[in-house]
Amino acid sequence: MTARDCFLIGLTGSPGTGKSTVAELLAAKGAAVISGDELGRRVLREFPELKDALRARYGDEIFTARGALKRRALGRIVFTRNGEAAWLNALMFPKIYELLQRDIRKFCRKHRVLVFDAAMIFEWGIEKEFDSIWVVTAPEELANVRLRNSGRLSPNEIRMRMQAQLSPEEKARRADVVLPNIGNRKQLQQSVNRIWKSEGLSRLTS
Repeated sequence: MTARDCFLIGLTGSPGTGKSTVAELLAAKGAAVISGDELGRRVLREFPELKDALRARYGDEIFTARGALKRRALGRIVFTRNGEAAWLNALMFPKIYELLQRDIRKFCRKHRVLVFDAAMIFEWGIEKEFDSIWVVTAPEELANVRLRNSGRLSPNEIRMRMQAQLSPEEKARRADVVLPNIGNRKQLQQSVNRIWKSEGLSRLTS
């Protein structure tokens, strides 16, 4: 256990590997989960000056008529223009990190195991802040099939997002736990159960 009195897992992986499904399975075992995607939405509500900065740089076309951010529209700009991903990260990450630290303090008062589910843990350089880093992996073609079947991204958007992150091999190399997701949900559940037990987490949530 760390000084914060809960075990903190950083859960990450490349797009299409199924890390959010792993987060659901961990939640079912008693872990609290903080979603990086949800923090990304919250940060715009809690720090409206970020929207102002986005509007000043990219114009009204990345917002709906009601002022909501069009995330896909922003992604198409950020992932195709040199330097824009770095600019966006410099703008957003400090406030996302502030919310993350706030949530860690809150959830660790009630939970013994806490999971931060986020794609950019390594890219943000915060991997050392976790007790264990879990990386979910899948063959590239399988990950692409999952992403295409989800209908959320076009093939070009998939490619751009893959290129914006560390390679799956590098993420796996830096991991404390590598969790392959190459089968169905039942098989993934069995893998999570095995790692949960081997890592000694069952004693923390029993």
